[in-house]
Amino acid sequence: MRTGLSAVLLAWTLALGAQGSDAGRHVTITISNPSPFQRQEIVEIDALTVLDRLGAKADASLVIQNEAGQELCHQLTHDGKLLIDAAVGPRGSWTVRALQGTPSRWKATVEGALYRQRKDDIAWENDRCAYRVYGPALQQAGEKAFGIDVWVKNTPETVVAKRYEQEISSGLAAKKLRQEGKADEAKRVQTEGSYHLDHGNGMDGYGVGPTLGCGAPALLYGHTVIYPYCYTSYQILDNGPLRFTLKLDYGTNALGITEHRIITLDKGSHFNKIKVWYDNVVTALSFCAGVVLNGNGALHRDKRYVAYEDPTEQPQVHGSSIYTAVFFPFNAVSTGLTPDKLNAVCTIKRYQGEEITYYAGASWSRYDVADFTAWKQTIKRDMAAVNQPMSVAVGNPVRTK
Repeated sequence: MRTGLSAVLLAWTLALGAQGSDAGRHVTITISNPSPFQRQEIVEIDALTVLDRLGAKADASLVIQNEAGQELCHQLTHDGKLLIDAAVGPRGSWTVRALQGTPSRWKATVEGALYRQRKDDIAWENDRCAYRVYGPALQQAGEKAFGIDVWVKNTPETVVAKRYEQEISSGLAAKKLRQEGKADEAKRVQTEGSYHLDHGNGMDGYGVGPTLGCGAPALLYGHTVIYPYCYTSYQILDNGPLRFTLKLDYGTNALGITEHRIITLDKGSHFNKIKVWYDNVVTALSFCAGVVLNGNGALHRDKRYVAYEDPTEQPQVHGSSIYTAVFFPFNAVSTGLTPDKLNAVCTIKRYQGEEITYYAGASWSRYDVADFTAWKQTIKRDMAAVNQPMSVAVGNPVRTK
């Protein structure tokens, strides 16, 4: 039987072994915030640089710890990035350490999936909001839905899968009750399960239809808006716990042009990062991305963004607002409406298919953005953060104490 100091040492050694820290050394990663305001966001580091400094193989796993020795959630992405959820004070820095080892399994804050049972929807979410795009089965059914949908939420928990489950099961149950002549009970069951109503954690109260929704791109050919329809193929490249990445390919349009899109959503972010490019753009067109103008909401246009206060599809029921926006941090744009007046957009003229990166996202007045003024402030702060990213320095290996 082990007692006293020897038992403590054994327990400590086993704990280190469970964390995978028996490699005996670590490298520091220092993240610096150049901004005059607090930053909390996902920071990416070249994973091979960290592994090389540790003398580890390219496929080795890592453990990330703070200076107190607590393990931190991280993610390795499809394109070789190490992601860390960093919180850094104004013009300050924060240091963590990386070592070889087997990390803990973390509950996903960001995730997405194909929902074939709902006409090939692909839906994804983080701790702020949820989104979806429409798939081949919906297009085959003839339904016109072109843009990106918004599902608002007021919880950091993942909710999308459960919403689909409840929507489908309540719909089947209501159908059966109607067949039995129980119309009132069928209506109650349908209402209780509908994701178009808020049952305590948010809803799908956003109208898309034949528009850009929240952030879809389009091409302008004269006075004609060439909308994307539904995706034809997809790849989920990253699926949490800190980042979701989705690649979408679209069918060739009437001009012989094919669209490709990569959408990335990080934990804590109100905005999807969207990269778009096109094949076979022979004649220069105009490129735009923006938000649908549902109802009589407030519209705000700035030099690099458009923002909208959407009153929801049923204002008399929901009594709240969905805030949407698109911003372009890297390109000179003009702002205005699409020729059909359905969307507020940022537009790039003389476009020939090259990759464009912009951001699109949403929030809800019943969650973490109280009003439209606060939403505009959020947009400006997030644009400033994109234009002035936090810097990362990876140190040389040192012996772990």
